[in-house]
Amino acid sequence: MKRNRTLVLLVTGIVITAGAMTAVALGNTGNTTSLILAARSTLSDSIQLNDDRIKFQTKDPTDLIVQQVTFPGGGTSGWHHHPGVILVLVKSGQVIVHDANCQTQMYGPGQAFVEHGSSPLMVSNASATDPAVDVAAQVAPQGSPFRIEDDPPACAS
Repeated sequence: MKRNRTLVLLVTGIVITAGAMTAVALGNTGNTTSLILAARSTLSDSIQLNDDRIKFQTKDPTDLIVQQVTFPGGGTSGWHHHPGVILVLVKSGQVIVHDANCQTQMYGPGQAFVEHGSSPLMVSNASATDPAVDVAAQVAPQGSPFRIEDDPPACAS
């Protein structure tokens, strides 16, 4: 009886571990929390600006959103991409951006990075224990989703 119970517990542990590993391998939505700081708003006009060596152009109406993203210790965004462009400002902690070639870049408080394009990326918290927080401002084509989930690239398997 005791032997059967041990076998059941062992098999259950293997199944749970395999399930968790499969979820990571097949892609997931991550484990961050988002706080919308400014809800979806539409910029109806096309914009073409070129001031102080900064260019900003849209050819059609766009939607904008600003959110604060909190990564728990060891947390990740999951593999994803965004239509349009996101300007990300690191508020606290350290985050690591993983690109589609599994190249990484770390950013800390006061640093910023840009997310764009259709290639998958993942952002992770560099700390296993302390949270990391960033603020993201996104400009996307009007009516498009702000986030698209992706499977991890082959190099992340």
